[in-house]
Amino acid sequence: MNTEVSVWAIDEIATPDALRGWLGDHGLLDDGDVDAESFVRARALRALLRELAFCNSRAELPRDDLRAAFTAAAEGARLQVELDEDGHLRLGPAVSGADGALAAILALVLEAQASGQWQRMKACPGPHCGWLFYDASRNASSTWCSMSICGNRTKTAAYRSRRRATT
Repeated sequence: MNTEVSVWAIDEIATPDALRGWLGDHGLLDDGDVDAESFVRARALRALLRELAFCNSRAELPRDDLRAAFTAAAEGARLQVELDEDGHLRLGPAVSGADGALAAILALVLEAQASGQWQRMKACPGPHCGWLFYDASRNASSTWCSMSICGNRTKTAAYRSRRRATT
């Protein structure tokens, strides 16, 4: 068994308790519980961010239906403008708890978009993958989350298909 594949298949926020742990581990949730509504919105937000990363991968603009879905997923995750200790304006959560954690994630995405880094956030086109990855290549041309897993599978399948077509 390829252990790298099994690690990639783990959903780290499969339950509200797992989401609470993940948010806490990443410094996004100090205390509080993750209720059912926040859990549903968090998973919806993750799916929408993945869709936006797919748009980056394909150099497309987001579909119109993503806007309404994004608004619903971001409901409750209110942001406010703050002045940090260095005198810089930044976005931060206006609420605490799970909705504050989602607001912090949205603030990070907004900062990444403003800095141009978000365009390098891509989603793997592997048929059984969809994992997000940061394209750190010089010309932002990476396609796969892992060349040794998804890229190799796709290239091997294409090779086998070409071989069958010629025999």
